[in-house]
Amino acid sequence: MEVIRVKLGFTGKLVVDSVGRSGVLYFMWKNLIDVSLLSYSRFHIDVKMVSQRDVSWRWTCFYGNPKASQRPHGWTLLRRFCSISYLPWVCVRDFNEILCSEEKLGGSLRPQAQIEEFPAAIDDCGLQDMGFRSPRSPRCNKRECANMV
Repeated sequence: MEVIRVKLGFTGKLVVDSVGRSGVLYFMWKNLIDVSLLSYSRFHIDVKMVSQRDVSWRWTCFYGNPKASQRPHGWTLLRRFCSISYLPWVCVRDFNEILCSEEKLGGSLRPQAQIEEFPAAIDDCGLQDMGFRSPRSPRCNKRECANMV
């Protein structure tokens, strides 16, 4: 990732190393933005960003726990984040959850109670789903997304 960071001209970085089989959280920015770390864990990086024009916002890189039984802890964390700041907020990455059963392509069905917890947290925080638009992505494993589980 360091080679990519330098090649793309990013001057700053925050890295949360993986634990076990979890992925690495990697956040990069250019020197046009002032970044202050607010908090981090193996499931998130939360920062305050200030542009050269003195516009402030919050940016959270979030990774939902791969264990469905542990995801409600993440939703509690999101609610805590939104309650401590009134800055505009962007929350990105992989929540490991769906907003409705129609988003699930293949595989076994999820319990309705599990599906309802995530959109409730999104609503409570005033976040908005930006949707998924790309017909191919790394999550599709180079196959048509219709074959994605």
